[in-house]
Amino acid sequence: MAFNFEDKQKDAINLLKKVAEEMGTDDLNKAGRVFRAVLQAIRDRLPVNDAVHFAAQLPTIWKGIYYDQYDPAKVPVKIRSQQEWINFIRSKNAFAANNDFIRDCDIVESFQAVFKALHHCISAGELQKVKDAMHHEIQELLEV
Repeated sequence: MAFNFEDKQKDAINLLKKVAEEMGTDDLNKAGRVFRAVLQAIRDRLPVNDAVHFAAQLPTIWKGIYYDQYDPAKVPVKIRSQQEWINFIRSKNAFAANNDFIRDCDIVESFQAVFKALHHCISAGELQKVKDAMHHEIQELLEV
């Protein structure tokens, strides 16, 4: 089967549009910054094996973004509190930190939006594994 870049691009854009929809914005640039920051924060919180299984279900283009600057020797990061998690997401993208993540609640809402959007490409079982890998205080942010 031939590699069809246009199809891969459509898959990536469709997921990005789902993120934007969950965020309540039409700004795909903002959605992309937020998605990247949250996606990479999730990645770094997971043990390597879980991170790889999670990434396997992402659209091809988002896999590249997911793995950008990934260092398996430094994961999983130990984050136990909601504030640590919020700060960690903020640290993942300087532009988003200064423009999209003004308040802590912006980050919490972004995390929730990304997690909801991921239901469109990641199996429920895999998302549950991701959630289970997080400290209970972080899990509470998803229970709205």
